[in-house]
Amino acid sequence: MTLESFFFYLMAAFILYSAYFVVTARNLFRCAIGLAASLIGIAGVYLLMDAQFLSAVQVAVYVGGVVVLVVFAVLMVSDVTQKEYLRSPFSRSVAAAIIAELLLMIVAAAAVVQGFGGGARPAPDSASVREIGHALLATGPGGFALPFEVISLVLVAALVGACTVAGDRDDGEGGERR
Repeated sequence: MTLESFFFYLMAAFILYSAYFVVTARNLFRCAIGLAASLIGIAGVYLLMDAQFLSAVQVAVYVGGVVVLVVFAVLMVSDVTQKEYLRSPFSRSVAAAIIAELLLMIVAAAAVVQGFGGGARPAPDSASVREIGHALLATGPGGFALPFEVISLVLVAALVGACTVAGDRDDGEGGERR
């Protein structure tokens, strides 16, 4: 086993543990922190693939933007850090584990059928920061300005939704506001 594959399996185990923590934690704030850890692990896999720019974008956009927005929304909702949600019954957990393993087997079988994982890979084309910047800001064919604008609108909509959920609400007793 090479050092690169050792680190890949280490990062894969970290990502899987973090993802498991996200779906099993009973506290919403801890779920958000687990999501951040999982996304940082994915950025580490990008680094192993020698995709430094993609790793930086992963950390900046997803960890720095989306997870911070989720944490902000979670903390704006009253008493969410003190509330713990009940776990599902054992039979539902077992059924979920069986379905997840079946899905994993289907994905693995599809990867084997498609020929992923083996063989020689072509050398990746290297792009300079200038070329990446021009591609990100170009509005014509091959440009990515529109997707970045759409992502910014989604983030603004999530922030407005968080503010709406956390805003003043009628508590149902005499029309008082909180």
